[in-house]
Amino acid sequence: MLYEELLDNYGEHFKSFFKNVPIFQNQFTWEPLNQQCYDCMYTNNSCSKIASVKDLKERIPGLKELCRQCADFYIPARNKSIPKYDIILGKQHEEVLMDFLEKKLGAKTERADLENRSFPDCKILKPDGSVAAYFEVKFHGAPFVRAYNFTGRYCYEGSATLDHKKIEKQLALIDGGLDAPVFYVHWLEYPCLKGIFYETSEQVKEYMHSQHEVFEREKREGDK
Repeated sequence: MLYEELLDNYGEHFKSFFKNVPIFQNQFTWEPLNQQCYDCMYTNNSCSKIASVKDLKERIPGLKELCRQCADFYIPARNKSIPKYDIILGKQHEEVLMDFLEKKLGAKTERADLENRSFPDCKILKPDGSVAAYFEVKFHGAPFVRAYNFTGRYCYEGSATLDHKKIEKQLALIDGGLDAPVFYVHWLEYPCLKGIFYETSEQVKEYMHSQHEVFEREKREGDK
């Protein structure tokens, strides 16, 4: 699959970038277990009846042990978040994804947030130079292991979030007549589920409007 190819091409780049930072043992790698997780947690899952973690552990050999290792690694506080480094990390993923789209699919990509900080991160251009689409990239490398205890959602499907205030500003720009469709790209690099997924700005708006309760995770020192 394309994500496995992306990791083959850029996995060493990320490992080098994180050489002084502890990361989970299989981060930025693709193993047979990850393919099974992708199939069971995404491809063959159902939005109306999402597979429980308990059920998945029974269906996927090795997942039970991986979950134990995941909890041991992600539940304890590992480090303090430093905003400027978080921004640098985010740009790493954006640049890699733009490079992959250009080399693999021949798409012409550029940063969009340089002309307006409220714009989505990146844009894809048409041959005439006009904008074909914008996309906002959010990397999710640490699953919210205890999500079910607080939100009633399973960790593998309930950990991906967006910056609410930033999205509100972007949706206002879109409603004001942004010149191309906008996609929100979720780059998941959990121990189990990995891949690049997306939703449209219309889907994000509908979801935000349907939510009447907002859960905020406890922030680490330095989080923004």
